[in-house]
Amino acid sequence: MTLRHMSGAGNTFILLDDRQDAPGSGELSAESVRDLIALHPRADHRPIEGLLRIRSISTSTIVAEFYNPDGTRGMLCGNGARCALRYGLDSGASAAEALQLNFNGCAYAGEAHADGSVSVILPPPAQLRYFAPGTLEDVPVPVWYVNVNSDHVVIDALHDASDPLIFRLRHHPVFPRGVNVNMLQTNSDGMLLLATFERGVEAVTQACGTGAVSAALSMWMRKPAVHDYVIIPPSGRRLAVRINEDGGHITSIELRGDANYDNA
Repeated sequence: MTLRHMSGAGNTFILLDDRQDAPGSGELSAESVRDLIALHPRADHRPIEGLLRIRSISTSTIVAEFYNPDGTRGMLCGNGARCALRYGLDSGASAAEALQLNFNGCAYAGEAHADGSVSVILPPPAQLRYFAPGTLEDVPVPVWYVNVNSDHVVIDALHDASDPLIFRLRHHPVFPRGVNVNMLQTNSDGMLLLATFERGVEAVTQACGTGAVSAALSMWMRKPAVHDYVIIPPSGRRLAVRINEDGGHITSIELRGDANYDNA
């Protein structure tokens, strides 16, 4: 069994590679996930924001699972996907091949770049929706809802997780699965300053890949002529999002950033 601490744009993970010890075994229980995280803390004492489990690696395909710290799974984690791609490339997958990542049962394309960054390519969002102020009960601000195999809402707001509105949106009955809540600001250079209160972590994380994608999509809904975005999460480690579209229809979305091994 191999355990590695990794981070993507500051989003922290523990990666479990138990292919030799438990080939073909089923999903991890929530208790097992919590125990693995508790028994292998980071030396810098930063919280671990998810667990990645490698199921198989071939020349062109990496199969991985993602679990939130509370043991829930099934959703896309963009930075986790990029870390799984990095580990797979360092463990037998080939950057020369058309690389595919099977992540929580969904297929994504991946790519490594000369500067060391890693991209994951997402399909068009399953749903985009705008809620005008007051449309959602007890929510007096505009809300953008995005589903990229992970449920997000985006609001223009200061990065204040103690704001009661964040908890209200996180558990709003209009979103029965619950949502990640993104607090978005724009700086003078046009970069997106983003903090994400993540479902399953129940705190603001140092970065959120699908949150970055959701923030970019919320901006694209407002100004569809813009396709490239730079997102600065709380970690300060930048993410880039490119929205590819044809005639106003999104064809794919690229999420790009660092994917590092941490001596933690």
